[in-house]
Amino acid sequence: MRYLRLKGVDMATMIIVAAVSGCVLLLGTTITLVVLNWSEKTITPVLSIFLIGTSTTLATVLVMLKESTVESAFTTSVVFDTAQGAPAMVTPNPNSPKISSRLSDLVLLGRPAINRDGKTVITIQKPTSLDETFTFCGELLQYQLLLTIEKLQRGGWKVRQTLGASTATVSKPMKLSKIQDFPGNAFLHVITSNRFSDSDMERFHWEQGHFPLPRNTIVSLIHLAPDRGPEKFVVRLKKPLFFQIDFVVEPLAGTGMGVLPAGVTLPPELAARCQTYQFQVTMRATFERLTAGNSQTQEYKEWANWLSSRVQDSLAD
Repeated sequence: MRYLRLKGVDMATMIIVAAVSGCVLLLGTTITLVVLNWSEKTITPVLSIFLIGTSTTLATVLVMLKESTVESAFTTSVVFDTAQGAPAMVTPNPNSPKISSRLSDLVLLGRPAINRDGKTVITIQKPTSLDETFTFCGELLQYQLLLTIEKLQRGGWKVRQTLGASTATVSKPMKLSKIQDFPGNAFLHVITSNRFSDSDMERFHWEQGHFPLPRNTIVSLIHLAPDRGPEKFVVRLKKPLFFQIDFVVEPLAGTGMGVLPAGVTLPPELAARCQTYQFQVTMRATFERLTAGNSQTQEYKEWANWLSSRVQDSLAD
């Protein structure tokens, strides 16, 4: 079997070498004849052949190249304590560790604080209306989404102990052939547009961390005001000439008091003052036409699908 495989490789190599040699010989012969017979009469046919050949090649390549998109969507939520004006303190539930863990993460993220003259100061204002609460929750989910992508790209492990039960998870990033390990402080100017980054803890996290991404990828946080359609919060990953991947957070509905997501347990007195705000997260990845035939593009498509799947596993209800 090994002999047959080697023989197949040799035959393929021989065919490629023969084809290249034939092209080189043909091109060399043509150039030699043109040079030997150069005159005003040869200019027109030579230029015509060159232009026609170039145009044919360009047209053939353009027909082959097509822009493509990949899309997916899931739902997530925020349990909001109307008395505190912040995410509710969720009681850990060993029967629903995923959603209770995610909502617990929102408790700290939703109360960004700095140390000022030895005192802990919350840096954001409580929402005072329904619209402000939807905006608060949507922006909070945008920041949680960015942190989730960063953690997925870094990989690592996590151990939790909840009501006597211990759980551990390991995350490994997808391997890419061309990766750039950005220092975390390179994103400080990006996160300032989100109010929940205004925290000593979050600043320390970004200053000491790192964020591996495809080479030359640009990260941005975008807020689309509800002038035309629903308000949207976007986490955008863009590699010029290759792809643009948008994770879009937009509101769906809010519940009445005491209505909680399945698997969430709160003391009755706390549940009575809590509402659940539900959101849709849509991933839309667009791959540029100009590089559709590049070998990297298929790899980026697989990465976009992998990233979308892992984000959904982490944040979906």
